[in-house]
Amino acid sequence: MAPGGESVWSIVLKFFNFFVLVGLLIYFVGKPLKAYLAKRHQTVKNQLEETEKVLKDAQALRAQYQERLDKLDGEMEVFKKETMQQAEAEKKKIIEDAFSFAERIREQARLTAEQETKEVARRIKEEISRLTMQQAEKLITEKITQSDHDKLVEEFIVKLRSMN
Repeated sequence: MAPGGESVWSIVLKFFNFFVLVGLLIYFVGKPLKAYLAKRHQTVKNQLEETEKVLKDAQALRAQYQERLDKLDGEMEVFKKETMQQAEAEKKKIIEDAFSFAERIREQARLTAEQETKEVARRIKEEISRLTMQQAEKLITEKITQSDHDKLVEEFIVKLRSMN
């Protein structure tokens, strides 16, 4: 008998039953279990390969975007410089146009002033002529007598005849 009150044959029988059970399990469940484990192994392997592929693609994409980001700083600086140059050129053009426009306005104002000065001078001359004529008519009517008038007419007729 064994120390726990159990016989050796009882223990051997339990081991034998256990090994028979394990043998039957391996016999009936072994192939499907082996197939399942092989399939599971292949699935895990495929998923691992797919994950590695996705990881490599992601790393390549990350590198590509990092390269773009690195270039973007330079491109932004170039764009900023070009924009500033264009703005400066546009500013100069606007200023030149404004000066040109101001010069045209000054020239137009000068011409207008000249024309108005000429017009005022013409009006003043007309007024002086009119007033002179009035004064002359007044003086002539006051100072010339009938005999002076006849004498002037006679001289005028003589001059006309000498022309022909």
